[in-house]
Amino acid sequence: MVQQIVLNVVTTIGMLILAIAVHEWAHVAMARFFGDDTGERMGRYTLNPLAHADPIWTVALPTFFVVMQTIAGAGFVVPFFGAGKPAPYTPMRLDRKFNGKRVNLGTAEMLVAFAGPLSNLVLALITTVVVIVLVRAGQPLGEVPSLATLAFKFIVLNFGLMIFNLIPIPPLDGSKILFNLLPRPLALKYEAVCDALSWVLFAALIMGGGRIILAPIQRVLIMALLDVIQWAT
Repeated sequence: MVQQIVLNVVTTIGMLILAIAVHEWAHVAMARFFGDDTGERMGRYTLNPLAHADPIWTVALPTFFVVMQTIAGAGFVVPFFGAGKPAPYTPMRLDRKFNGKRVNLGTAEMLVAFAGPLSNLVLALITTVVVIVLVRAGQPLGEVPSLATLAFKFIVLNFGLMIFNLIPIPPLDGSKILFNLLPRPLALKYEAVCDALSWVLFAALIMGGGRIILAPIQRVLIMALLDVIQWAT
């Protein structure tokens, strides 16, 4: 059991840290594209995982879920959620111009927020192609630690990060996207309840919301991915 726990923690958390590093880098890169170098000046315009990993949300909590899932005998161990250090940016510095006209601040903020989940989607799609190639080459899918199985886990981790971060509750990316999509009066009302929503999210996660809400979504996702890979191979 100890050997299995160590194997699951090392392989799963290692890939999660990589996926989160790309996610946070994408935020900083998009902000930089729009003219704000705050993240770059703070050393966050890098794919170095150490610059983006948070001791609690990137390592401790996901590791806890991996250990609990392994002890419970789960056949496919993937944490329900994870997060890195928030990517720093200064909204008023998002001043890129196209054809001499500055991009709307709300649009720029929304694209900076969306860049993180989008990066995870891109990683997931690229890795799906890799898994299909590996399976066609004879790699077993389902046996740990085969390359195909590890790559498949990376797909699930990235889709999970994308879905989790699109939840429209602060401090997740979905809250910034929703705020900038809503009409101004509704956006202000939404902003007024954001603090309360953040506490609701935190309480839900601590009290098992990940297992109750995110786990079923994760299972559906895994089955859908397996169907796609089976169809493609």
